Parts: sequence; structure tokens; C-alpha cells
Amino acid sequence: MKNTWLKNKRLTQVLILIWFITTLLVGLSPDILRFSFFGWEFTYWWGAQGALFIYLLIVWVYAHKMHQYEKNNSKVTDL
Repeated sequence: MKNTWLKNKRLTQVLILIWFITTLLVGLSPDILRFSFFGWEFTYWWGAQGALFIYLLIVWVYAHKMHQYEKNNSKVTDL
């Protein structure tokens, strides 16, 4: 159980870091990320469309990994 909790904490930290990079660093980006992307400025497009894909991916990864952790943990504890 303790091992699952440590994995959960680590996974959460990594996913929060990805969320932080997606939300803040691209939104408040330096000039290198300000280029035309499908006719719009990339940072505008990312805020309107691209970040949603990353947020959905974060939720899916968390749910998938937690399912794996719980599945493995139940095999260990079931006798």
C-alpha cells in the first residue's frame, strides 16, 4: 500500500508539472512561441484549443495509471 501511495504522489507531481508548463509557460511565453499557427498566434491557439487536449491527456494518464496501480496492489493483497 505504501508503494502505491509513493507512486501516486510521484505521478501527481509529474502531471501537475505538465499542467503548469501547459498553462503558464505557454500562456506567458517568451517571444519565441509567438508565431503564426493556422492563421492565429500560437499562444492564442494554444490557450483556446491546444491546452484542452493536454488536460484531457493528463486526466486519462492519471486514471489509467491509478487503475494499473490498484490492479497490481489487489493482486499482492489478495490471497
